[in-house]
Amino acid sequence: MFRRTVTTIVLASAIFAPVASHAFPFFANTNASTQPKGAKMVKVTLKNETNQPMQVLIEDKPVTIAANGEYALNAPEGTHVYGADKTVKLVVTRDVNVASFR
Repeated sequence: MFRRTVTTIVLASAIFAPVASHAFPFFANTNASTQPKGAKMVKVTLKNETNQPMQVLIEDKPVTIAANGEYALNAPEGTHVYGADKTVKLVVTRDVNVASFR
């Protein structure tokens, strides 16, 4: 009886451990886990000075800035803002309050 119980527990843990380890990112707060501890949050205004909407990536999140519009960004220091061509357009620092794109 004891051997059967132990075998059942070991078998169940062997089956469910991989499922649980792959399910973890779905329940984790990914923004908090990628942000370094003690990182200062910075407020930056992104301005689109063109006559067409502009697509940018803030780390891996796509954002569209309206034509001649603004986007208020509150992100940790060191966050990268990429253009549509995947080049770094801005690295968020405390020294930058407004960033204009043309």
